[in-house]
Amino acid sequence: MKRSHITLPTAAAAAAVAAVIAAAAVALASGGPPPAPPADPAANTVVATASAQSRVVAPPRRSNATIEAAMRAARARALPRAVAAARNEADALAAAAGLRAGTVIGIRRDSSPLGYWDQDSGRFGPAVWCGRVYDGRRLRRSADGTTKRVSSFHRGCPVPKTTSIRVTLTYAARSG
Repeated sequence: MKRSHITLPTAAAAAAVAAVIAAAAVALASGGPPPAPPADPAANTVVATASAQSRVVAPPRRSNATIEAAMRAARARALPRAVAAARNEADALAAAAGLRAGTVIGIRRDSSPLGYWDQDSGRFGPAVWCGRVYDGRRLRRSADGTTKRVSSFHRGCPVPKTTSIRVTLTYAARSG
C-alpha cells in the first residue's frame, strides 16, 4: 500500500491566498475593472470633448417623474452649449496642428459605463430622485461641553441645483 504525503500550507501561504481572495472580492464589489479607453481616432479627424452646465428648475410637485422631466429639460438646454464648446476646442486643436476642422462625422453623448452610477442620472439610482434623506447634526451638552452626534432620516425628493452634459464630437480634418 502506497501512501501519499500531504503538505499543509504555512501561515504565510494561507495569508497570501486570503489576500488574493479579498482583492478579487473588492474588485467585483466595486463594479469590476475600469472601462476600456476609447480607440484611437481615424486618420484625418479631430476629436473634441466638452461639457456644459444648466440650472435645474425645481418642479412645484416633487416626484421621480417631475424631477426627471426637469433634469431632461436642463440637459436639453445645456446640449447646444456643450456642442459649441466642442467646436471651439476642435478649431483650436486643428489650428495647432496646421489643419482645419471640417464637418461633423460623429457625435456621442458621454455617459457612465454600464455598472457605474452617475449622480446626475438620479440621487438614489437611475431615474430615482425620491428616497431616504439623512439629516445629521451635532448637539453640545451644556453640562460637560461634549458633543453628541444626532441623526435622523426622512423621505424626501431633493432637486439638484444644476446638471451637466458631456459630448464628444469627431470632425473631418483638412489641411488648412
